[in-house]
Amino acid sequence: MPFALILDMLIAILLIATITYAVMLNRRLSELRKDQSELEKLAQSFNDATLRAEESIHKLTGSADEMKRDVQDTLKKAEALRDDLNFLIDRAGTSADKLEEKVRNNRPEPPSYSGKKVKDTVAPPEPKPAAKPAVPQEDFAPAEDDYKPKTDAERELLKALESVR
Repeated sequence: MPFALILDMLIAILLIATITYAVMLNRRLSELRKDQSELEKLAQSFNDATLRAEESIHKLTGSADEMKRDVQDTLKKAEALRDDLNFLIDRAGTSADKLEEKVRNNRPEPPSYSGKKVKDTVAPPEPKPAAKPAVPQEDFAPAEDDYKPKTDAERELLKALESVR
């Protein structure tokens, strides 16, 4: 076999491989061209989404700055109120101390204990004899003669008890 024939066959094999590869590449390129319009639409929608996201970021940044200013203003007001309250608390403490001292100075001395016992103002009722015949229910109420109140408070208590009956 001559050398030229081997070389021609090798070139023919390489040409067949190149043609096969070119056909496959052509098919892929035609598919890409078909999807190119969809790819353009996708790129445009991605661009729109990016623009909207940037606008939203700017709005959020503006809102955050505004909220920061509001919080700082509120904080300044709160600090001023805190200082005022601390001042008022201090003044109230000193005023309360002065008032307590005046009350202590003007309060009369309590009477000293003399050691005498206070007598009972109410005399206990005298016991009734044990052997009495059976009496109707109305007779169980204490008679007015059994107990006579000695103070106004006792009289008022008796009136209140009678009104409840």
